[in-house]
Amino acid sequence: RSPKTNAHVERFIQTVEKELWMIEGTEPTVDEMNRKLFRYLSFYNFVRPHQGLGYKTPVEKFEEYIKKLQGVHHVLNENTILTITNIRD
Repeated sequence: RSPKTNAHVERFIQTVEKELWMIEGTEPTVDEMNRKLFRYLSFYNFVRPHQGLGYKTPVEKFEEYIKKLQGVHHVLNENTILTITNIRD
């Protein structure tokens, strides 16, 4: 583990706390926390643009990386995208 990696993890945790837990104002149950965290992670990776990634989502940036390495056009299958879309509803 490097200090740089730890800083990224700490920043991510801070973002989750700020954008998800601190807004609520009430203490959720474990099931609610799991459900909300899963939805938030889907949002964070598939929908939310990141300044450090040139205002792209992590999935978009990952797909660009894979295309450069292997020439793959679609990393995610349609079922995965539909699942994530349904979670956001």
